[in-house]
Amino acid sequence: MNPIYQKHHFSLMWPDYEAGRAHEQAMKTDEGRLFNQDIMERDVNANMILEGMEVRNEGRDYIINRISDMVTDEKTIFYRQSILKDFLKYPEIEIMANADLLPLTMQLGRMEKTNLAHDDDVRKTVWRMELLKVYVQCVTVLERIFCTSSRTFDSEGLLKLRELISGITADPAYHELVRLLPVLSDDIRSIQSVTLGVNLDNELHPVESVLLSVSEKPIKRKGLLSNLFGTKTNEDRYYGIGTFYTILKDNSAGTLDAAIMRDLSSVMRDTFRHLAESLSRFERVESAFLFELMPEISFYIGGSHLVKKLRNAGLPMCFPKPLPMDDRRFDVRDIYDVSFAIRVMSDTGINKLDNVVVTNDLKMGDKEGRIGVVTGANQGGKTTITRALGLAQMMFQAGLPVAGSEGEISPCDNIFTHFPELEKNSVSEGRLGEECVRLEQILPKLTKYSMILMNESLSSTSHQECLFIATEIMRYLRKIGARALFATHIHELAENIPELNKEEGLSDMMSLVAGVDESHELEVMTEQGIKKLKSGSKRTYKITPMPPQGRSFALDIARTYGISFEQLLQSHEEQTGSKEQTSAGE
Repeated sequence: MNPIYQKHHFSLMWPDYEAGRAHEQAMKTDEGRLFNQDIMERDVNANMILEGMEVRNEGRDYIINRISDMVTDEKTIFYRQSILKDFLKYPEIEIMANADLLPLTMQLGRMEKTNLAHDDDVRKTVWRMELLKVYVQCVTVLERIFCTSSRTFDSEGLLKLRELISGITADPAYHELVRLLPVLSDDIRSIQSVTLGVNLDNELHPVESVLLSVSEKPIKRKGLLSNLFGTKTNEDRYYGIGTFYTILKDNSAGTLDAAIMRDLSSVMRDTFRHLAESLSRFERVESAFLFELMPEISFYIGGSHLVKKLRNAGLPMCFPKPLPMDDRRFDVRDIYDVSFAIRVMSDTGINKLDNVVVTNDLKMGDKEGRIGVVTGANQGGKTTITRALGLAQMMFQAGLPVAGSEGEISPCDNIFTHFPELEKNSVSEGRLGEECVRLEQILPKLTKYSMILMNESLSSTSHQECLFIATEIMRYLRKIGARALFATHIHELAENIPELNKEEGLSDMMSLVAGVDESHELEVMTEQGIKKLKSGSKRTYKITPMPPQGRSFALDIARTYGISFEQLLQSHEEQTGSKEQTSAGE
């Protein structure tokens, strides 16, 4: 079969076309979506990825779904990574695709939908000709982007796309279509306007009309000077003598439209018959692959935009090596929270972040441990590193680069999150009960291939109760072998890690500490940039594998917001103008 008539089983997202399309179809239903997925995306601020990609509205839903796929096949991940590397190598692809290809495919999509509105053979024939013209334009742009000898691709996906496009453009049937379309268009362009004769009754109501002539020139509005001075030219017969109005708009039943088409079909019978016969050979031209291809190209355009945005800000982005799922490893150097970096640029206008964003090394595996307990200073980066891990894992499995300088990652079957929620009105359960209900829904679903991110879980209960419940959860996670990061204030949990690791399990625990520099003042990020405060210790935001330090530096946070004992007294004196008596005799 000629290539222009073939159904092209090709995708830039899936090396296995059929399996990939089946997955995409499942993702459109609850059947394909993973448990906890919407909550996880909210907790890790996944929407900031789309903002950084600057995704157009028409491709937004598709890209959201592909980021949420949680692909577990390392071959598919590598397939996507390789394509994105080629896009980054040739930035002009993004420019040409946005300027030329995207508008054309959108036009093609609109035309496909309008076919349903054509109820006469003539218009269907003309519609088909216009559709084929846009199809040829799309193929021409694709050939210019992906088939030029000046671009050498390394990815399997773009090499296959080049082969597909080259096959279409080399097809004799395609050459015949390219040759024929201008000829047929000239025939149709000879019908630019018609002249109608309308008979009126005694009360000047139109009673009947007839087609008088068909012209290759459109009727135009008469110029102001011609109306004022009455100048005449040979073209006067193509100018109206009254006001232009949309007669068909008032013709709700469509009778005038149908009458014009009926008369045109009769008068131009030979022209339309020739057009229909010529296009009949191209009835089976396959254009569906263009509609599948464009959102995929938008994914890579967005991905390359995200990489360039962050690299230009002085931050590293890398393509981690995909490891087998059974390795259950995560190893990324210089990791950081992508959502934080994008938000800083968006909210503050700061475009250089190498001195603002702090990076860390994060490893999970047989040697280091797969369950990290993160303790340390309040506002010291515990939540940030937890969110950074979730975003990196999610972006990696989508085939996108991750925040870091280099790494190796194994896919996981799902990312579960347990972050603080707004307090709910629950008379029977209370806040602790609500937390436990959510954990009970999540924890049994974990496998040794899962990842769970817990941020200050169980903080609604007493310290001893929190320690007891958290210990039970850690023992369970060790037993089943999941990967986990638990940002917590429970230092005793981290202190008990050596003892807990003695129990039989598939994952060991490790202690990570969010550090401070007590020799420097506390710094906070404001809209004006980084601001130093006179009280409190500087947060280094460095997360270091080490034993817990035993305090959370909460007093620093209190001082930051002016609610230490001394600060409150001083503020009270300033606002009331009097000192509180400290004893009855004073």
